[in-house]
Amino acid sequence: MVPDWTDSARVQAVTAMILGYGMYYVMRMTLGVAKKPMLESGFTATQLGAMGAGMLVAIAIGKCANGFIADHCNIKKIVPLGLLGAAIVNAILGLSDAYWVFLLLWIINGCFQSMGSAPCIVSLSQWFSKSQLATYYGHYVGEGATYLGTSMIIIALGWHAAFFVPGVACIVLAFIMYRFMRDRPETYGLPSANEFEGEVVQEKKEQEVSTREAQLMVIKNPYVWILAAAAICLGISRYSISSWGVIFLQEAKGFDLVTAGSLMALSPILGGVGSFASGFISDKIFKSHHSVTTIVFCIVMLVGMLGICFAPAGNHTWVAVSIAVFGFGLGVILCFVGGMLAVDLCPRKATGAAMGVIGLLAYGGAALQDIVNGILVDSAKLVVNGQTVYNFDTIIEFWIGSIIVMTLLIVPTLWAKKNKEHEEDDAAA
Repeated sequence: MVPDWTDSARVQAVTAMILGYGMYYVMRMTLGVAKKPMLESGFTATQLGAMGAGMLVAIAIGKCANGFIADHCNIKKIVPLGLLGAAIVNAILGLSDAYWVFLLLWIINGCFQSMGSAPCIVSLSQWFSKSQLATYYGHYVGEGATYLGTSMIIIALGWHAAFFVPGVACIVLAFIMYRFMRDRPETYGLPSANEFEGEVVQEKKEQEVSTREAQLMVIKNPYVWILAAAAICLGISRYSISSWGVIFLQEAKGFDLVTAGSLMALSPILGGVGSFASGFISDKIFKSHHSVTTIVFCIVMLVGMLGICFAPAGNHTWVAVSIAVFGFGLGVILCFVGGMLAVDLCPRKATGAAMGVIGLLAYGGAALQDIVNGILVDSAKLVVNGQTVYNFDTIIEFWIGSIIVMTLLIVPTLWAKKNKEHEEDDAAA
């Protein structure tokens, strides 16, 4: 079916991406919620860290490759297939207890997970012009209520069901996603987003280089690599909380699993609000100075992290507010450090390449945190009256430090867009 070039067609495509990519997170977040019951069933923290790191390394490599591939291929076929594969893997894991099975299949899950983010951003950049991209980019990220839902499944049916039940559901959702997603407009004989919005000059610039040349421009851009280094720190701070936050609240703050899961659910919920509002905040409040927006919300994210780490044990309100602040800041940051800053500096034809480079190092950082956090948790555990107790004092320094370094790395990008505009003016002259 050939879509009309209308707002309704674009809304349908974006809605399919939001819901479909949200389910990607369900397929990857279960391990973070189920850590304590899995520890109690015989897994070690180092093993759980290795599983998480294996998946994230696979995402890092796959996201880079799929980003470059997505600049050339049919997005509609890539993204639903990734969700289908991840869903099948999760359903199988719901029937297993073996560490090596989990390690192998969680890595395979990472391969399928890598088929989501970069291709979706490529699709978004094809359906919306660059002048709109910051606004609509914010609609894209969402983890939903994964923490709460998974916690409730674990309490009701056990941790195996937390893998199996969502896995089966997402097998069905993958086919629904395929039905409603769209490939790029040109595939249907429609004008590009820039042409549709009347941005003829921008489209002319985009057509001056081939896709391969545009991708090489990404690789040669030093600011892209600075942003990629910042993305390493983002991966550490983001996944430290998403992968280890529930057990941190259980062990360090004294909450039960459902309470910890419910509190952690505030992070993706407020993150969704932050990502939704990120374009408006940056374009209207900060006058499209995206780097300034990013630095401000790095500080917001840091305040939230400090609140989480140093909240009094058992204080629900303090923890809830801190997680909400952290999540909102992360939602905004994820849009810009996670790709928007790099995409803004690169040709539309190389959107996937820009996302791939950023994703490679972002998920490298995410993998690093799982290894480091797993080792630190195991090395700091004590047995008190026959019960294992975990200490997080060293770990929180690692979490806080990653946000501080990320903030410092964003500072040079304050001049990136201005330099790009000067280079374009010189080339035109």
